[in-house]
Amino acid sequence: MQRERVRILGIDIDNIDIEEAGSLTKELVDGSNKSCKMVFAPNTEFIMMAQKDKEFYDILRQADLATPDSVGVMIGGKMLKTPFKRRIPGQEYFRKVLEVGEKEGWTFYFLGGKGDVPKLASENVKKIYPNLKIVGASEGFFKERTEKEIIEEINELKPNILFVAMGAPLQEKWIYNHRNELKVDLAAGQGGTFDYEAGKVKRAPKIMQKLGIEWLWRLILQPYRIFRMVVLPIYLMKITFTKDITKGKFDK
Repeated sequence: MQRERVRILGIDIDNIDIEEAGSLTKELVDGSNKSCKMVFAPNTEFIMMAQKDKEFYDILRQADLATPDSVGVMIGGKMLKTPFKRRIPGQEYFRKVLEVGEKEGWTFYFLGGKGDVPKLASENVKKIYPNLKIVGASEGFFKERTEKEIIEEINELKPNILFVAMGAPLQEKWIYNHRNELKVDLAAGQGGTFDYEAGKVKRAPKIMQKLGIEWLWRLILQPYRIFRMVVLPIYLMKITFTKDITKGKFDK
């Protein structure tokens, strides 16, 4: 499938809708290249974080699929006169891949979250997709020794899809740093999706989702996020007053 990519402050993001995201994921899983493909969901916070972290910046630029996941990204696309077809929240992409995977017979492994979160998330999505094949689930807070054991378990099970929910930039760096040893077709960063699916955090009401202000809902539920939200006005100023908003800090 041919696709357009929009570059905002050096980070390329695919201009796709949710159905195309599902189709592209299938292409990556079914392709002849059997290395671990990487799927990330750059949002405003990611883009700004990457301006200060070259490692993260370089990793995001190597994504095999980058889904548009924030109102700030939508605004950037409009300013570049290449508006995105739609925003794709992380949980929506997650559900679409599960839907496609159930039909295709893919196997899944959930890595991330605290305590029983990944197990609860896997049990809950099985109620929605009863024929889904989830071969393993493990929390994402581990020591080096346990990490080695988890990678060995993943490689023994060889899931088609590995969902990694550790928060950014940890999950993206983890996927990138282990991509050559992971025996999976595709690994996708999923942020707080497991918390939503496990029922630990409620997603914003539909009206807030449609208005693109889910960030406000998260802020109400988790006030400590206010320190992270500071990047939003800085980002808007940057894309408004920067002469070429396609270039990032580390571009020559």
